[in-house]
Amino acid sequence: MVQFEKNGIPTVAIVTEGFQHDARMTTRGLGLKDPALAVISSTLTSHPAEDIRERVGESFESIVAGLTQERPAVIEEEKASPKTYRFQAASSYDAFEEMNAFFLRNRWGDGFPIIPPTELKVERMLSGTSRRPNEIVTVLEPGMGEATVEKIAINAVMAGCLPEHMPVLIAAVQGMSDPLFAMRKVACSTGPHAPILIINGPVRKELNINCGRGALGPGAQSFANTVIGRAIRLIIMNIGHAYVGELDMDTIGSPIKYSMCLGENEEQNPWEPFHVERGFAKDASTVTVYGVESQLEVMDLVAHEPERLLLTFAGTGNSAGACSTSAWLQENRSRPHMLLVCPDHAAVIANRGWSKQDVKEFLYHNAHIEWRYLKHGNQLIPERVVPPWKWLYDAPENTLLPIGAGPHWFNIIVVGGSVGKSSWLTSIGEPVTVEIRK
Repeated sequence: MVQFEKNGIPTVAIVTEGFQHDARMTTRGLGLKDPALAVISSTLTSHPAEDIRERVGESFESIVAGLTQERPAVIEEEKASPKTYRFQAASSYDAFEEMNAFFLRNRWGDGFPIIPPTELKVERMLSGTSRRPNEIVTVLEPGMGEATVEKIAINAVMAGCLPEHMPVLIAAVQGMSDPLFAMRKVACSTGPHAPILIINGPVRKELNINCGRGALGPGAQSFANTVIGRAIRLIIMNIGHAYVGELDMDTIGSPIKYSMCLGENEEQNPWEPFHVERGFAKDASTVTVYGVESQLEVMDLVAHEPERLLLTFAGTGNSAGACSTSAWLQENRSRPHMLLVCPDHAAVIANRGWSKQDVKEFLYHNAHIEWRYLKHGNQLIPERVVPPWKWLYDAPENTLLPIGAGPHWFNIIVVGGSVGKSSWLTSIGEPVTVEIRK
């Protein structure tokens, strides 16, 4: 809509009442003031076609008015002046509480207490990188905020990070700006999408990144994982302007949106590390950013043969409710799966001579779902299905389908402690790997 308007073509967006504010903030972030909107009372999803036509028909006058009214103005680039806030109270603890309440009212916090981003603390955080404070790392979607090194440092302080975490955060922000990552979808979706950070190389040990037991969980062993992941969430909110109800339209939410960061357990990985698979040197330090939709446990404490174990994996990822299961049937929708394989499971597979590629081939040919589970839902309508697969609408409903476009839709990370519990991550977008540099 914004691109049409900038080229002088009148455009109207049909939105529901609950999404008005989101629509206005989205277009404003893209440079258009006061967009022409035709507002309807309720959502158009999960309704039969005749109901949708009736609802849209009710907004016909608004559509005509929007197309014939004076055109909305294109916003001139605005530069916000930095502000300093001071909090005074009977004690420093009271001032701390007052500051946290103020930040939360302004939606700058994630709900947990934050560390005050004082000038001294921000300056100390900036000592962790050789980059200039005013250097723009990227313009971060969805709100198109300038992600300067200093702004990243401010949010890092708030999250409880240490100065040595700055290079990881800067590289992660760079990765999230790659179009393959699909930042706008991750940040704005009505689903509980969130980035996961996967750290490889020597930096894992330098920063005490937890690659073993409880890598995605709480506790002292995951301090670095927790604060780095939390800083990314604050950056998405405060620099990308993805606040709940304003750009971030998540329906229910998920705790994965608070913090999701781990290191690959390269020491117990029988295959090449993930970053080497993606073309980086083994001694390079990298961070991979990847949009996660949900996390499913893969429990198998019995299977000691690759085929039997991988059938457990195959029977876990074929979820009809996960968008990644059917995305390959639609144009321009890439949602490869990611498997977090525990060392015990990896050993069972690799000890029989299976490579990563063997695992991917097996899953592609054995992780199936019946067409009937996708035909009537999961965003699939005939118009969206790519031409080579439209024959499915004339096929028996028990036709078995793969859950990916090919073996390359299955990414494998070795992580965790002993005992046979792995995880299957459904996704959005593509993983993007960036080398970490100071």
